[in-house]
Amino acid sequence: MQIDYRAPQNIEELNDSIYCSMCAFNWSEGGFSEDHFFSRIVKFDPWYDLNNTRACFVDGRVASVVVIFERPMRIGNSVVRMGGLGSVGTHPDHRKKGYSSQVLLDTANHLATSCFDLSLLFTGINDHYAKAGWVTYPVTFRSINLSNLPKLETAAEVLVEKYDVETDLPEVILIYDQFNQSRTGTTVRDQTYWRNQPKWRGQDPDLFWVARQEGKIVAYLKGGNKDILEVGCRSNPVNDRLALNQLVRHFLQNRIATGQETIRVEDYTEIQQALDQLGIASSTDEQRYFMFRITNFRSLLVKLVPMLENRLRSSDLIGWQGQIRLQYELEAQTLTISDGKIEVDPETDAPTIDLKLSQLQVLQLIFGELDASSVLIKYPILSILFPPDQLLYWPTDNF
Repeated sequence: MQIDYRAPQNIEELNDSIYCSMCAFNWSEGGFSEDHFFSRIVKFDPWYDLNNTRACFVDGRVASVVVIFERPMRIGNSVVRMGGLGSVGTHPDHRKKGYSSQVLLDTANHLATSCFDLSLLFTGINDHYAKAGWVTYPVTFRSINLSNLPKLETAAEVLVEKYDVETDLPEVILIYDQFNQSRTGTTVRDQTYWRNQPKWRGQDPDLFWVARQEGKIVAYLKGGNKDILEVGCRSNPVNDRLALNQLVRHFLQNRIATGQETIRVEDYTEIQQALDQLGIASSTDEQRYFMFRITNFRSLLVKLVPMLENRLRSSDLIGWQGQIRLQYELEAQTLTISDGKIEVDPETDAPTIDLKLSQLQVLQLIFGELDASSVLIKYPILSILFPPDQLLYWPTDNF
């Protein structure tokens, strides 16, 4: 028996790998389908690369597969190369043999050698991915009980309409780019991605609305049956937030009309403000199906350097000099700061600040979500370089 770990090399091997993905979701009886979700995402994702499909071949046939979906992801106003893991599956004839775990290790190596900075996946079997170095990243969601909704008034100056891709897309893209330009966790989308994404991850056209004021789109909302999936509004702090509030109101009343009892949404500032201004009560809960892995620590930090230098120059600690070693289970890198400039170096023998953190804590530090009662208080320079922020990954970008 010959076992190889590599990318598919022809259309037959690619189709075999897609079939393995389909098997993971109990769709093995019908055989391979050109119209399945896993087939469509390969065909229409503008950033798909055949080399990023990692598979275990047993005697020349695919036994297990992982697909890396390339996504440019913002951290503040920096952009890093993120590889999202999806389409994970093993053929029923080859389960419980360790092939999936070995494909994950091959995938981790490919992510590193291909210069991805980070990897993200969504799962309910965290232990499986933890063995290959991914760590659970807790994310907070809000739940809205629709049975206790107060009476919501309509703002006459705001017109809510269904989204029309042919006429509305350019304005929606501009709003998205403005709304997310420095928002950690969001994807940098191009027009091809906007047009192709509904071909693999469908958006119900009846749950995608825009809000107009004086004929101009000022906000939009994408909804699902049980979720507010994505929102965006222009930067006017009063009128455009009013439009966003009206979109939230419109969506919730639409869901009430269908008999839906609760709605879930990620817990970000704008949604909190909208719910407060509408007088809508909500509760929070922590979900643990996000998992991250740092795949190239040095490259990740290097891409953040211009942003870190800007933060330093704008602070009272502009004259701070020294070395900050960031160390976690798998790796260590040092930020050397001198004359307002920052360089990323390998380990140093005598750093000014020596931080021994877990991989989760390093990620939380970089994303601006590390507990403020910890090392940030002891070392004020860290609060300058990594100020409080919030990770937000729009569910519409799931892979």
